Amino acid sequence: MSPETLHDQDYIEGLLHHTPNVIDDIYQRFASKEKRFILQKSGTVKDAAHIFEEALMDIYFYARRHPLQVSSFEPFLQLLCKRIWERELERHGQRIAGLEAEENAALSRDDMLDMEEVLREGEKRRLAYSYYLQLSDSCKELLRWSLADHLQEDIAVETKIPVAELTDRRCDCYLSLFKDLEKKKPGMLSDEDMQASDRYLSGLMPATERKDFDARLKSDPALMLQVKRFDMFRQLLAQRICKDTSRDELQHLLFSHRNAWFSPKDSTPTPIRNTVIFIAIFAAGVAIMLYISPWRKNFYKQFASTEMQVPDTDSLRVPAEVIQKFNRGHFSDAIMLLDKVLQQHPGNLYARYYRGVCKVDLNQMQPARTDLLQVYQESSDLRYEAAFYLALSYLKEGHKQECLDWLLKIPPQAANYLKVKKLKEELGG
Repeated sequence: MSPETLHDQDYIEGLLHHTPNVIDDIYQRFASKEKRFILQKSGTVKDAAHIFEEALMDIYFYARRHPLQVSSFEPFLQLLCKRIWERELERHGQRIAGLEAEENAALSRDDMLDMEEVLREGEKRRLAYSYYLQLSDSCKELLRWSLADHLQEDIAVETKIPVAELTDRRCDCYLSLFKDLEKKKPGMLSDEDMQASDRYLSGLMPATERKDFDARLKSDPALMLQVKRFDMFRQLLAQRICKDTSRDELQHLLFSHRNAWFSPKDSTPTPIRNTVIFIAIFAAGVAIMLYISPWRKNFYKQFASTEMQVPDTDSLRVPAEVIQKFNRGHFSDAIMLLDKVLQQHPGNLYARYYRGVCKVDLNQMQPARTDLLQVYQESSDLRYEAAFYLALSYLKEGHKQECLDWLLKIPPQAANYLKVKKLKEELGG
């Protein structure tokens, strides 16, 4: 489908199916306008890229759950971007002037109602995710597995929590979230009702108990409302944190357009700029067809470079041949030598860290993460280096969210924080 034949509804379908030429047309037609607006309203180019991507993802998420028909896509997207930016400024204690009447008039009443619903869901999703990031690592992992509808036995294996304890532990995690989200409003689910609702919504209630709970819901409208809100919260959070190939492919496609349309420097002559855009779009299309995320390979290479140094501590010393093999990129040979070191000295976290790094480069992700997680948990010197390479392991697989989760564990005072900050900026985190 050529851009000349695209209709307003085609943009919704293009987002749903992450169609490269439709995404390209969205950026060509609308990105520059939204960037100008954000820049005029106290924002930066980075803010503009973030808001534009958030708006497109909000439309995508909403259209996956509800029928969405738009009579005029351009004003719909423009108004959604503006409203998201308004909310963002309000969170920082700022305000911008109200929207002009003609901008609202450009949308039909149904489009306005749909836009408000898309915005409402998007804001709830962003709020839920922001509080999710503040949970403990064990809670985040438990909710990520539980909301993906896995068997309880599989969740127990992955989280190392006994099956009998899963419901209570998950309920504690939800209670931690809701205490912040609800600010202890009257009518919040009690601990017992939270646990019962979680089991009810997860399909874990026996038939008799489920029948009794259904009867309670019918006789108690307030409880019914709270359970519906809890269910909505679970679904919106799952959209952000659970593995989703379709979502990831769309995010990667949007990201591949960012540098072309939201570059801090706009001084490039138009013919050259158009050539760059064409190349970026072509590369993105090839990447999607091959199921390869365009940023995954490039960013991994950009941020993964490291060099093994001779450790200061004699107890951590490794053969010179290991350092030579590693620094020359002969990672398979380095692993064999590091295996021997670790057989003799299992507590050598220096050797374990570099073995994990080697395995990430060789796409041996699970054993790599086992090594790096042990280093993260046990080494004070290499803790944040291990966290960074755990992030890179997910980056290399194309799992942007898990990558960002690990980057967020690295504090500003860490020695490697400058590259952490740079990578977070590149990923839009």
